[in-house]
Amino acid sequence: MNLSKLQLGVLTSALVLLLGLVVLGQKGYTVPATKKGETSEEEPKELLTEEIVLAEARNSLDSMQTVWLADLDKEKAQATTTTKEAEVLKLISRTWFEYGNYIVSGYYARKVAELLDNGKAWGIAGTTYGMGFKSSTKNDEKILAARQAIAALQKAQVLEPDTLQHALNEGLMYLELSAVDATVMPMKGVRMLQDLDKTYPDNVMVNMTLARLSATRSGDLEKAKPRLEKVLTIAEKKPVSDEILLEAHYFLIDCYKAEKNKEKVLFHYDNTIRLSASKPSMQEQMIRAKQNYINNN
Repeated sequence: MNLSKLQLGVLTSALVLLLGLVVLGQKGYTVPATKKGETSEEEPKELLTEEIVLAEARNSLDSMQTVWLADLDKEKAQATTTTKEAEVLKLISRTWFEYGNYIVSGYYARKVAELLDNGKAWGIAGTTYGMGFKSSTKNDEKILAARQAIAALQKAQVLEPDTLQHALNEGLMYLELSAVDATVMPMKGVRMLQDLDKTYPDNVMVNMTLARLSATRSGDLEKAKPRLEKVLTIAEKKPVSDEILLEAHYFLIDCYKAEKNKEKVLFHYDNTIRLSASKPSMQEQMIRAKQNYINNN
C-alpha cells in the first residue's frame, strides 16, 4: 500500500505520541482524565503563588491599612541603602503579622533575608511561613507556606550550621507538609528528627520536640515519658528554661496518671504550680486540677 507524504507524517506523529504515553505510563505518569480547558476536582484551578496570596490580602484591607502600607512601599522605594530597605521590609512584614496574615508576613520576611542573607533572617522567614501554615484553613495555602518555610530554613542551616533549631524546624515542617501534600512522605520528617536525635542524644530541644510529637501527635505517652524524664535529668546538670521544664512536668502528669502512680502525679503537679508562678491564671488552673485529682483518687 502506497502512502502519501501527508499520511506518512500523520502516522509517524501518532506513533511518537503513542510511544510517549507508554514511556510516561512506565514512569508512573497517567493521562489526565479531564479534557482541555477543564480542571480536575482534586486540584486547584490555578497554581497558587505568593503573588496571588498577596493580591488577595491587599484587596481585603480597609482604607487606613491600604494607606499605611502604601506609605511603607514608598519609603522602601526611596531607601538609599540595603540596611534601610531591610528595615522598611521588616516593618512591612511586622505590619502584615499584626494584620494576622502570616504568609504575606513571611513573604516580606523572606525579602529581608534575601537582602541581609544571614541565618537569623532566614530562620525568621522560615518560622513566619510556619505560622502561615498553622493559621491557614486552605490546603493550597498550607502547601505554599510549608514549602517556602522549608526553603528558608534550609538556607538558614547553610549559613548557621551550628544552630540546631533550624534543622528541628525543618524536620517538623516536613511532618506538617506530609499531612496536606500526598507527594511528601511522613517518614521524611521523622527520619530527619531521628537523625538529629542520634547526633545530639542529650540535647534538650531534640528530646523535648520528640516527646511532644509522641504525646500530642501519636498519643504515645509511654514513648514520651523517657524523653521528658531525660529533659529533667539534663536540667540537673545545666540550665534549662522554666518554660521547657514547665511543659515537661505538665506532660509527665498525664504519663504517670496513665500508670496510676499517684505520688509521681502529685510531684509533677507541684512542680507545674511552682514553675507557673509568673502565669497566675495557669497556676490557678493547676492548683484546681491538683485538688480535683486528690479528691477523685
